[in-house]
Amino acid sequence: MQFSPKLICFKGISILTLLFMFMLPQYSLAQGDDIRERLDEIERELLDLHLKQTDKTSVTAFDSMRLDLGGFITQTFTTTFNGDSPDRSSFDQTNFELLMGADVTDRDSLFIALGFLRQADLVNEAGLDVEQRKFADHANRIPGIIMWGRHDFDELLDVTYGRWITPWGIINREHFPPVLMNLSQPQYLRAVQPGNLFGGNTIVPNFLDGIQAHGSKYIGDYQAEYFAYVGNFDGSGSGPSDFISGARLMGALPNRIFTIGFDYQNGVRAVSGAQDSHYDAWGVDALIDYKGFLLKSEYLRSNERGATGNKESWYIQPSYTRGKFVLFYRWDVIDTDLDTVNDSAEQTEHVFGVNYFLQPTVRLRAEYVLNRFNLNEDNNGKKRDYDNIQLSITT
Repeated sequence: MQFSPKLICFKGISILTLLFMFMLPQYSLAQGDDIRERLDEIERELLDLHLKQTDKTSVTAFDSMRLDLGGFITQTFTTTFNGDSPDRSSFDQTNFELLMGADVTDRDSLFIALGFLRQADLVNEAGLDVEQRKFADHANRIPGIIMWGRHDFDELLDVTYGRWITPWGIINREHFPPVLMNLSQPQYLRAVQPGNLFGGNTIVPNFLDGIQAHGSKYIGDYQAEYFAYVGNFDGSGSGPSDFISGARLMGALPNRIFTIGFDYQNGVRAVSGAQDSHYDAWGVDALIDYKGFLLKSEYLRSNERGATGNKESWYIQPSYTRGKFVLFYRWDVIDTDLDTVNDSAEQTEHVFGVNYFLQPTVRLRAEYVLNRFNLNEDNNGKKRDYDNIQLSITT
């Protein structure tokens, strides 16, 4: 069989083309690896040269697998209707938080939330003297709200150290305004006297400085989760050597349609002008999340051994989401002295609110709050009950 010269030439070109197409990617990969290695070497040389030229560098690069930077800003406007005393209004809170998270290794991470706040606290919120219920002067605050590092051993154990949110209940662990329907946390998380965005240690503290162990396990679509911790509260409700320890157990049904949690905490609470109080606090919480309907509820109680009475608080907060709107209501009760009947320590809030998402990351809120007291009158015979309206935006 004879082949024409044209056919032989065509076959020869085809073989050479295939050989070239096979060798070219290999050559390109090798060249690419060489280029990347050279660029890495040049980068290291430049960094070494920069560090040799000055020892005054305020920021030095560090290796991380991932670095996330974000934040949010919240502005509120509040009007109080005091009944027997003048009404008050104020742009009372401007809150900017800078958030940074990094995966340093495949098992080590860190998170920081730094706040830049301008606040006018509602002084004498408890209303012992109605005439003194007013907004304080604006104060500038720059708190280190959250600062922690974490090492992951496996799904059953990770250890967090630093300053972290106390793993208690539902709303305290949510914390960040972008996800909150109501900026005012439940009363048990607030330092009622005076009001403060970051609360205090009325029954349990919002934040702790210390160490925390955590783990979770899925059994099919069911989840079990635990927290165990020990730390100090750095506010006025505890001393620097007063340790607080506790634990939380939680279980969730598939798709987290229903979750239930159990909490326990033991600690020491400083009491102004009196002996410190040793306490045991326990609580239970439940959450239902089904087709736009969301129900959050918590109950907690503390047994105090010292200068203060036993404390109790609970709330129920149903809500419904429809499109960009969220409607909610919260019935919130606290009694910081169960041992005394018909006193100023028992207070109830009824919060009626609506949220609107202007954009997925922009939340508008409007709330009407009824503040009701078990002791109807202050020391001067004036009615202690009052209402307030709060408007806010978080971006």
